[in-house]
Amino acid sequence: MKPGDRVINGDVQGVDRSPKDQVDELLPYMDMVPVTGGMIDGYGSEGVFVQDRQVQLSPFLIAQYETTYALWYWVRIWAQHEGYSFTNRGKEGSSDNEGEPTVTQYEPVSSINWRDAVVWCNAYSELMGVLPEYTYQGEVIRNSNDILSCNHAEMRMGKGYRLPTEAEWEFAARGGNPAQKGWDYSYPGINLKEGLGSVAWYRENGEGTTHPVGNKNPNLLGLYDMGGNVWEWCWDWYHRLVWYQEENPPDPQAGFDPLQITGEWHWDREWYKDIIPRDQDNPCGALVGASRVKRGGGWNSLESQVKVTYRGSSIPACTSRSIGFRVACSNGLWIEPHTEPRGTYEPS
Repeated sequence: MKPGDRVINGDVQGVDRSPKDQVDELLPYMDMVPVTGGMIDGYGSEGVFVQDRQVQLSPFLIAQYETTYALWYWVRIWAQHEGYSFTNRGKEGSSDNEGEPTVTQYEPVSSINWRDAVVWCNAYSELMGVLPEYTYQGEVIRNSNDILSCNHAEMRMGKGYRLPTEAEWEFAARGGNPAQKGWDYSYPGINLKEGLGSVAWYRENGEGTTHPVGNKNPNLLGLYDMGGNVWEWCWDWYHRLVWYQEENPPDPQAGFDPLQITGEWHWDREWYKDIIPRDQDNPCGALVGASRVKRGGGWNSLESQVKVTYRGSSIPACTSRSIGFRVACSNGLWIEPHTEPRGTYEPS
């Protein structure tokens, strides 16, 4: 196998373009936008930043675009060559294509579950030459079929690619500055439902399909498709944002068995430890749960689901043609433009 070759259905096939040419084509869709973070005093009853909650967020970066199928495929093929495994191959937007990218390659990847996204982030980090973010018992998670490792994953919050936390996602979707008027907008970058079609693909204008990323107006941070197109996986276990005092914990006898919902993991009624503090630096969500947070709505979503404060969730095994993701990273921008990827094999 030579650098620049690709694997299709298990066969090695040569390509005319060099690995650098392939990277250059993807670079515009790899842009990361810096977000300053800060102290957020909550109010209201919707979203993450609610009444009586104060959150401190460190600076972070978040992808300007949802992860495109072209980028997903490029990393996935390299990752599989390097020993990574995925439960799902991903689809090119809402189409059936799981193979070599086509003319719709810059639509968001869909039909990947939460664990696929986590493992892909680790592969993307390794391909770009930084430490992967997700580990279990000190080992990098490389197999999305390993339910136990993924459900118990630890996130380093280092320089590698990862899923945004729910707090980071909402902070970025609202424009990244509570002092700006746009912080109170109902939708990413716009306030009135009548203008929602200018920033989002959703049920009323989605035409029953995904669309190329970046074709609508951005929000105040210059982020595209924070509303609509595809739902975006976040790191957090989902939990209703209800505050509990230590002297008045929830009744453990009122618990549920997540095994009945996910068929994956049994916590033996320990869900009552799923307590979210009122004040927290860089909150990462609940301790355990049955589902993971997804945000932003998709091409088939109601307008209410596209709001910056709407909190959705799905079990980690869920796949849908309306669910994808975008990446984030911590500690400043580490990747230089036109950085050469590492590794012995550069996929197309």
